[in-house]
Amino acid sequence: MNEQTGLPDLPERGAGVLITGGRRAGKTTLLLAVRQAALAAGLSVGGVLSVARFSGAEKTGIDVMDAASGARRPLATATGTPRGPIHTGHYTFDAGGLAAGLSWADAGQRADLFIVDELGPLELVKGEGWAPALPMIRARQFGVALVVVRPELLDRAQQALDLPPDSLVIQVTPDTQPRWIERLSAWIAGRARG
Repeated sequence: MNEQTGLPDLPERGAGVLITGGRRAGKTTLLLAVRQAALAAGLSVGGVLSVARFSGAEKTGIDVMDAASGARRPLATATGTPRGPIHTGHYTFDAGGLAAGLSWADAGQRADLFIVDELGPLELVKGEGWAPALPMIRARQFGVALVVVRPELLDRAQQALDLPPDSLVIQVTPDTQPRWIERLSAWIAGRARG
């Protein structure tokens, strides 16, 4: 157990951590902060983040962000009713954004910190979206993976990712998010020193 963070000591390579929480709990904000801490510590970062796009206070879509470079592409648009071949809920997905994200994930799967944001019904039920990243996570070529999963899909994700039932799961809420940012950032930076 790491005395500074209270988080378990994980193997140097191939550790998987699930990040979960309700909508607007701050999961992506947490990942963005941990990404910055990893880069500041000199670690390599790979994978994808799904960053909300707003017009005023209204969420109008999602951009996919390359965790390595920070580059962004449109990923999904809130359409009200599903359109196009790839959709879930009220979002229609852009094939070019999905392709870019999968390319970024493939290029970054050996990074010290590998991020996949998020695995939801599109991936774990329909086999679309970031589903091609599942074998990348199972291959465990990264140092540590932080994978966002909806709470109702945790069991399914653990099976799909071949994670043991006692794997580390971090529950994020708006109240706990600042503390998790602090703890995970210190933990990741400590892995660089270790």
